[in-house]
Amino acid sequence: METDRIDDALVRRVSTMFVPTSDCKSAVEPFDVLLAAGAAVGGLCLLICGESGVGKSTLIRWLTKNLRSVKTDAGWSRPAIFVEVPASPTAIAVCEALLDALGDPRPSAGTRPQKFRRLREKLAEQQVRLLVLDDLQHVFDRESERVLFDASEGIKQILVEHPMSILCAGLADASKVVESNEQLKRRHMATVHLRRFDWNSARSRSSFVAVLSAVVQALGDFEFPDLEDEGVAVRFYLGSGGIMDFIFKIFLLATWFAMKAKKRTVGMREFSRAWKVGLLHSAGQDDPFTADMGDEENLTRWVEKAKQINLPSPRQPKKRRASSRLRETGL
Repeated sequence: METDRIDDALVRRVSTMFVPTSDCKSAVEPFDVLLAAGAAVGGLCLLICGESGVGKSTLIRWLTKNLRSVKTDAGWSRPAIFVEVPASPTAIAVCEALLDALGDPRPSAGTRPQKFRRLREKLAEQQVRLLVLDDLQHVFDRESERVLFDASEGIKQILVEHPMSILCAGLADASKVVESNEQLKRRHMATVHLRRFDWNSARSRSSFVAVLSAVVQALGDFEFPDLEDEGVAVRFYLGSGGIMDFIFKIFLLATWFAMKAKKRTVGMREFSRAWKVGLLHSAGQDDPFTADMGDEENLTRWVEKAKQINLPSPRQPKKRRASSRLRETGL
């Protein structure tokens, strides 16, 4: 095995891993309803909402794993199509992304009406009954704090012309897109919220330790510390803030460092190095993998600090500009 780069098989083992937490399991029944009852009512909408890195895209892959595209003599049959909403999207950009997902060889060819007509035909031909839109928050412009009307209307037009269910995922702003779009809002089911792990919650802490154990099991040809020991597991929480993506990144890099050193034992030294090299929030911070945690009070401060990892910067209130000279002078 080469050690000058991270092995593809190792990346797949870690990046495709899925451990169904209680939040993830709460999505199963709504998703089953989405598929089973969606066609009967002209389509339903389910939104999976959460911070960046908590596992929304991974949950979608798990929920839709049995909805596979099949090529028949008559062409493709796609029960579901998957699209990442482009940044600052327009209706045309959304339409082209869908055409590409449907196998259109020239998704950008033609006028807007021609593209939407091709899209409608392909959705019907390939019997699509579920549209999966990831990164739905891109339809919300944080600068102006407004939903991008053109893109939202494009999604509305697609659902009117080809009624189907829609599974959306995104950050908190995605909920504003659903609320502002009459087609999505009318179909909307209860939102599924994916949260980062919380060390102060016994249930969440237990799930966090279960995730660490699952990673160790998946990387069974390596030896790790006893991660079921909460005194050890808490160090991974402090280093990751309870965010799934950061946990996997720490493991991936630590394992690679061990491989480079021709070792099969991955210890705190490798985890410390992975944390320092791989995560931006480590800069200038005490190393949770080597530091003395101290007493209970000090550990509490560490945990509270970890909860701030990767939180978005607070939005600055926008200054309203006067719309006329009279208003500027108070008249």
